[in-house]
Amino acid sequence: MRGRRIAGFLLTALITLAVVFTTSPTILSGIKLGLDLKGGFEILYEAQPIEEGGTITKEALQQTAKSLAKRADSFGVTEPEVTTEGTNRIRARIAGVQDEATVREMMKKPAELTFRGPDGKKELLGNDFVEGAAEVAMDEMNQPMILIEVKDKEKLREVSQRLLGQELSIYLDEEMLSNPVVRDVLGNGSATISGNYTMTEAKELADIINMGALPLKLTEKYTQSVGASLGQKSLEQTLLAGVIATIFILLFMLFVYRVPGFIACITLIIYNWGLLVLYYWMQATLTLPGIAAFVLGVGMAVDANIITAERIREEMRTGKSLLSAMKAGSKSSFRTILDANVTTIVAAGVLYFVGTGAIQGFALTLILSNILSMATNVYLSRFLLKLFIGTGWLSESKHYGVKPSDIQKLSDKTGYEDGYYKIFNFTKLRNLFFAISGAITIVGLVFVLLFNFNYGVDFKAGTSLDMVVGKSVSKEDAEALFEQAGVTPESLTVGGEGGERVTARFDRVLDSDKGEVNAIKALFEEKYGEEVSIEENTVDPGIARELAVKAIYAILFASIGIIILISIRFEWRFALAGIVALFHDVFVVVSIFSIFRLEVNLTFIAAILTIIGYSINDTIVIFDRIRENLRFAKIRTFEDMARLVNVSVSQTLTRSINTGLTVLVASFILLLFGSKSIALFSMAMTLGLAVGMYSSIFIAAQVWLLLKKKTIGQRPAEESKPQD
Repeated sequence: MRGRRIAGFLLTALITLAVVFTTSPTILSGIKLGLDLKGGFEILYEAQPIEEGGTITKEALQQTAKSLAKRADSFGVTEPEVTTEGTNRIRARIAGVQDEATVREMMKKPAELTFRGPDGKKELLGNDFVEGAAEVAMDEMNQPMILIEVKDKEKLREVSQRLLGQELSIYLDEEMLSNPVVRDVLGNGSATISGNYTMTEAKELADIINMGALPLKLTEKYTQSVGASLGQKSLEQTLLAGVIATIFILLFMLFVYRVPGFIACITLIIYNWGLLVLYYWMQATLTLPGIAAFVLGVGMAVDANIITAERIREEMRTGKSLLSAMKAGSKSSFRTILDANVTTIVAAGVLYFVGTGAIQGFALTLILSNILSMATNVYLSRFLLKLFIGTGWLSESKHYGVKPSDIQKLSDKTGYEDGYYKIFNFTKLRNLFFAISGAITIVGLVFVLLFNFNYGVDFKAGTSLDMVVGKSVSKEDAEALFEQAGVTPESLTVGGEGGERVTARFDRVLDSDKGEVNAIKALFEEKYGEEVSIEENTVDPGIARELAVKAIYAILFASIGIIILISIRFEWRFALAGIVALFHDVFVVVSIFSIFRLEVNLTFIAAILTIIGYSINDTIVIFDRIRENLRFAKIRTFEDMARLVNVSVSQTLTRSINTGLTVLVASFILLLFGSKSIALFSMAMTLGLAVGMYSSIFIAAQVWLLLKKKTIGQRPAEESKPQD
């Protein structure tokens, strides 16, 4: 029987891993990569009527977007993404182009509608038609036809008389949409276009003619452009960082948690595979920040395994059997894991709805990773662990990280305190912790008020250029080339491996019509060769203001959502203490960026929102233990309450350190080995995670203790019984 169970477990694990490894190559090859990984450009256009006093219709905007996509197709672009936004904007994502300058120039031209004779001569133009007059009707055969009306009746009469019996083809740019034959002399300014149309085709042609009466002028408001070689290098660097971080996490779990760690390794591999499958099925675009979220997600996903493993250890130390300890530990850890994951999803959800482009990719990965983590690292882990325990294989307590000498008799447990843990007096030093945090806050506030932030172009407007030259560059040579191009950056730095990376910031938007960026690239290529790869980010002042407002709303809404969530799941004192710790973490990171003049941009906001989600995640684990211990504690004095906090924090200290360490190391590896394009993001994450560990232990619980002080002797009835 035992042999069968062992064989059953091994067979289940091997089949699962075989599916993962055999399908992974196909899945990886089918995942769409973002522009920052394979090169290309993203542009947000603002549409305006060419004719003065005109208006922009929904149909005109949609047809202009279709025209842009078709233009990109004509250059051999694979799956261009062109979508409308709001009432007057179009966002285009174009990847895999060789001559970006030419494509961008063609994309900006207004869509041109023309009616051409057999010789190709343009007989009628889009602005010859009455605006909005084209509509679909049914002919005597109940077939769709298009009714049109022109402004100049004589012009239509002359054209129809001259081309009677011949084709008058309709073109949008260089694409022929229809080639109806002129059957009558049209003298009243009206005409019908008949053909073998479906209702959908007729409606689309009518919309195009209406759009042709009002062509739209497109202005670039936001631009991100990444050279193909730079995108490939970013992909390779960040994937390397991801592999290193994942290997570290797997080895950490294996050596620290033994059997549960081995199970965690299996489920983490399946978790990674599952996340890739979701991207493959959804045809979602994987971006550079998305890979960063992927790596951090592995670190966060391991949290569920650590929480469960620690609770199983606790139950084993009370004298329960292995199977009973597994069931009890899994049950008691579930609520903590659920609360922690939901708070991160709230922060990521807000980021998705207010972010754009690569930032949305980061948020989507974070949301999917948390949902998938619940499926694999909670349910699947429990299933495999139960299956493994059922084999009777490696059933000694030492294989679960519990020394036999630490196991008590089941009858010895009388309260919430576990004799195994060393209890640290954290509350005794609360004033010291408050003073340290207060001092950092004051210094940071002074720097922010005196020097403000070093805003990136996302919030300040302008153009930033990040070039990988392929050879060592001196700052003097770089400055000379910019001067030769006729542009002077507000800041210029040279760094990277061997000084081959040049980063320039301009407080104004470089003029694409004048080809200023192309001129800079051409001069660098002339001096250093054809290997120059450039990343451009251009943000119009109006868009910069919008992004700044969105960033504020994102942090505000995420914080409000988390407050509401904790208030529902816990009580308002926990929520207030949690939000104090949360803002403490954010402000410390913001202060460090202000003091050292590090750039604040959209990826920084993504890091801040992730810090918010993770910090409150860590805090909730401690709060959950405090809430659990309140059911069994007899609180008569402030010292009793302080003791409860000290015990609760001490009981969760191993989990806090181990989880914090895995995520922190993953973030630090991204900083060391990942792409330089997300270096500031990785730095903000690393700082925030370290500060989050500190605040969860030394700030949040202490603030709750002070808020709870007045209730001593007035303990609510619901705290005396278990909560669901």
